[in-house]
Formats: sequence, structure tokens, C-alpha cells
Amino acid sequence: MSEPTLPRDPEGLRARTIWLVAAATVAIALALTAIAWLLVVVPHGSPAASRPSSLRHDLIETARDGADSRAAATQSLERYDWVDRNSGIVHIPIDRAIEAVVANPSLIGGAK
Repeated sequence: MSEPTLPRDPEGLRARTIWLVAAATVAIALALTAIAWLLVVVPHGSPAASRPSSLRHDLIETARDGADSRAAATQSLERYDWVDRNSGIVHIPIDRAIEAVVANPSLIGGAK
């Protein structure tokens, strides 16, 4: 006599095979999650806990909500400097530039 055949999907895979692959995938994912958890959460008192972190903290610790870049921008707006000496283009403080343009609107757009 021949063996009874198990039911198959239309693609030809047995339902049991699909369930075994799914269970193996879940088991591997759980194992990898456990390993990652153990690597991240180090128990207190172990030698690894006293070791400094390999993550870069200097950028975060020195950041002050952009205060340094804001101060540099403010200083840039308040200084006099040549942009192009040959063309006669000068960088002047913004308040002084506004006053000059209000007094003489023809200054906008440079020399013609």
C-alpha cells in the first residue's frame, strides 16, 4: 500500500514546512535579540561596566544649543571687513548697512 499524502498548498509546499520555517525564524530573532540585550545592558560590577563607552560623547557634551555658531554669526554681522578690495566691496555691520541704504537707496545693487 502507498503512504497517505499530506495536504499541500497550491505552490506545492506542505503547511508543516511553512510552520517550521516560521518557528525557526522567530527562534533565531529571539536569540539575536537576547544577545543584543546582553551586549547593551552590562550588569553593574563587571569589568565591562568600569570601561568607558566607545560611543562619541564629545559632540553632545560640547553642544550648547548652537550658542557658538550663533555667537559667530552675530560677530560676523557686527564687523567691518573687505570682501573684494579690487572691486571696492566691503562687509559692514548690518545696522550700518541699513542706515546707509535708507539714506541713499542707490547703494543697493552696487556700482553701475
